[in-house]
Amino acid sequence: MHRLLSLFALAMLLVAGCSSETKERAAHSSSGGQPGSSSGPAPGTPPGTVQEVPPSPVPDLTLTTLDSTAIDLRTQTGRVLLVNFWATWCAPCREEIPDLKALHKEFRDEGLRVIGVALDRKGRAVVAPFAEKMDITYPVAVDRDGAAEAAFGPLAGLPTTFLVAPDGQITHRVLGLFPVDEMRPVLKQLLTGRDTTAGRT
Repeated sequence: MHRLLSLFALAMLLVAGCSSETKERAAHSSSGGQPGSSSGPAPGTPPGTVQEVPPSPVPDLTLTTLDSTAIDLRTQTGRVLLVNFWATWCAPCREEIPDLKALHKEFRDEGLRVIGVALDRKGRAVVAPFAEKMDITYPVAVDRDGAAEAAFGPLAGLPTTFLVAPDGQITHRVLGLFPVDEMRPVLKQLLTGRDTTAGRT
């Protein structure tokens, strides 16, 4: 009897441990975990899922970048915005940074603006050195309080990227690694049709 009770107690401890680990991973995925964790597999992650969404206005939101520049999303009319939600602890997020840098370089002069929104709970103290180490060339904002994440709606995971057309309407959402080859024609189409006379700040 004593042995049965001991085995039962051991089983309960194992169940509790698995439950705690699952909750911890879920918390990392939904609210931004800490560096050293991982939200996905190692390099070689399959491309993400592209969803065309019913056009909706970009949130009335101002992002402050690491260099203290304020970006009012509602005043970006005439630009194509690629708003990328990520975190330093997210493996697929880290993997796609070189591709986002390349897109920024390729299409910047044609009107594309890539904006990274980091969800790290430790904020600038973690994100700034990471961005410098990765030589991120596009603007990066830190959403430590979750305001930007809430404005764009609940995120199913990281990375998540939103594409905003020149008229200020969100047209696409990508969950997972940004599929550059698939999305390049979409970006070109939006950039070709944009109004180059629209004012931007």
